[in-house]
Amino acid sequence: MSHILPIQINKGNGPTVVLLHGLGNNYKSWTFVLRRFNYKKVHVVAFDLLGFGDAPKPKGHPYTPEEHAKAAIQTMDTLNLTNVILAGHSMGCIVAIEIAKQRPDLVQHLALFGAPLYEKLPTRSWLERFRFPENTYFTIFSFLKNNPDFTITSAKSASKTLPTVKGMEINEATWPAFKASLNNTIMQFGSYKDALRLRTPTLLVGGLLDFFIIRKNLQKIAHQNPKFVTFKSLLGTHEITPLQGRKIARLLQQLAGKQGITFDIWRR
Repeated sequence: MSHILPIQINKGNGPTVVLLHGLGNNYKSWTFVLRRFNYKKVHVVAFDLLGFGDAPKPKGHPYTPEEHAKAAIQTMDTLNLTNVILAGHSMGCIVAIEIAKQRPDLVQHLALFGAPLYEKLPTRSWLERFRFPENTYFTIFSFLKNNPDFTITSAKSASKTLPTVKGMEINEATWPAFKASLNNTIMQFGSYKDALRLRTPTLLVGGLLDFFIIRKNLQKIAHQNPKFVTFKSLLGTHEITPLQGRKIARLLQQLAGKQGITFDIWRR
């Protein structure tokens, strides 16, 4: 079944940057980045991913990386896009990796912010399980997906009380997509393996205060795939703050301008 996603931002001139938001968000999670682009030099496209925002919300859908990517690819094809800078945030990173895997012709460069990439949990002993941080994350994720009232109430509270949280929408309408995406797109190990095999130039960015990522996993991917993957730290949280937004916008414009990456933006 074909699912064309709603294109919420499509403006500017120059090389194209496509923005993919995270789990339980919509395109507005990029608000602080969108405010900082120089639209005279870059063409920016942002849409809501399947199940969120104004996008279709098919019932009983698996919401796997493959299905999220399929809808995104079909949407990008309607705009005749090729060789874009594909930026992902959180779950959007996993979708971006899958797009690069399925359609490398669409992607010139990946820029992945707060990528939740997990290795397979050990199974030989409980002691070994305890040593791996994935076990803690998957315990938390299991609680969230099994307790919809708590998760929805907490998300609504965060949206109202935290001024830097933009585009969060975990509610009754998006719950099926949230739960399925959490289970099938976040809580899986294939994307980590795909990242090790990436043949698209990729920048992995991990926030120093981002408690939703495992930094050593991102560092390991860059270490084992150094020809195509670079890892860099950024002072920031998982959600994109105004300060992070300014730096991310500059970095994406830098990539779009084919200037190469100069990491002096991290110090400004």
